[in-house]
Amino acid sequence: MRPRNVLVFMTDGHRKDILGCYGNELLETPNIDACAAAGVRFERAFCTHSVCMPTRASVYTGRYPHIHGVWANGVALRRSELTMPAVLAQAGWATGAAGKVHHEPQQLYPGRTVPAIQGPYYGFDEVHISENKPGEEYLAFIDREFPELSERARTRTDMPAEAHELTWITDQAIGFMRRRAAAGRPFFCHCSYHELSPPCHPPVQWTGHYDPADMPVPELRADDLAKKPPFYRECYEGYVANGRQPDEPALRRAIASCYDQMRFIDHQFGRALAALEEMGVADDTLVVFLADHGLSLNDHFQWRHGPFLFDQVINIPMIWRLPGGASGEVSAEMVEGVDVMPTILEWCGVEAPPGLQGRSILPILRGEPGARGRESVLMQERQAPDLDARGLDPERITQWAVRTQEWKLVHYPGEEFGELYDLRSDPGEFDNLWADPGYAARRAEMERLLLDRIAEARDPLPVREYHW
Repeated sequence: MRPRNVLVFMTDGHRKDILGCYGNELLETPNIDACAAAGVRFERAFCTHSVCMPTRASVYTGRYPHIHGVWANGVALRRSELTMPAVLAQAGWATGAAGKVHHEPQQLYPGRTVPAIQGPYYGFDEVHISENKPGEEYLAFIDREFPELSERARTRTDMPAEAHELTWITDQAIGFMRRRAAAGRPFFCHCSYHELSPPCHPPVQWTGHYDPADMPVPELRADDLAKKPPFYRECYEGYVANGRQPDEPALRRAIASCYDQMRFIDHQFGRALAALEEMGVADDTLVVFLADHGLSLNDHFQWRHGPFLFDQVINIPMIWRLPGGASGEVSAEMVEGVDVMPTILEWCGVEAPPGLQGRSILPILRGEPGARGRESVLMQERQAPDLDARGLDPERITQWAVRTQEWKLVHYPGEEFGELYDLRSDPGEFDNLWADPGYAARRAEMERLLLDRIAEARDPLPVREYHW
């Protein structure tokens, strides 16, 4: 059998509606749209948390944040966790990562750079990291090849496309895949781009393509904050007080920069897929495109993402192009980030290790009749550092949430407030029914479902103590 390869693209802070294939008629993303047309696009894929480190750890361990232990940004994934690339490496795959991995807290890195890592690193044999902060390996490349751009590269200011960080990341991913394909080894490649959370820094040639006046802005209702838990208003007022809450012109400029960056990301995605064709391995390579989490662009008066669990933040884009699988399918089945690892392992023919909490969605990708996803999805949030930037104590807020096709409940342990939404009549989550006596029975039903999901999600294994 020919080697089965995997290419995973993961964008950072990418809301579902910032893609042409998800209905955005303004944004140009032809390469991602073509991939969706050749595979399966999920309308109801959900991350497990609202920020990067917990969601990425869930994708790469197949386990929920309260189990793998990364419950907030700034908490490192313990080396005893068994990751997807580690399982594949043990089975003979070459494993490589380019761009953002974010399994360790970036705020601990010295200065403004990410230190170069030789590997192995969380199961990756080859690593080329450039994350929320520029990586040392990328900056060494700039200092060597484009010394006149050294200062600009360190601040990501006015970089040309040929020297841009995203170009370099894609080059590293393509180089890794070429070397492994030439050697006849199956490969697993992670390629991830930061910065869809504005302000973005696309290359100078790609900046200004979209007019801020054309940018969509969220619906804001005067009574929205009054119906939400009190910390929503406190977060909004905290950002207003410290000057970080954008007015509408600033919001439109930020969204336009995000669109410019997304258009450039699509270009990079197309480069990688073209390279697979040139290598002659496209028909042997599973391609996955997904986001770590979504993004609030002032939805419900909230800027950026955590610690909120409304759909703009947790309902992520997810596209799979499976060789020989379903083509041009749009699935309304519910799937979770923890389902990625068992699905990829099954397609590769590698036995899943004990302790995975995700479920393979390979039957859906193959277009098998009657293939189903989940009846509900589980989300959580704890002690978000983002609260500190708004002047709130992060320890105040812990959230557990469950969502079905029709309802969403967000529970705050120890608090009298909560959130309950009828998504059939209120998909924008404006009308909080938590305290409405007419929905007491529905709230109780959703609370029981949440308890069941938490009980099911207990860790069947002791903490692994070995290290790579």
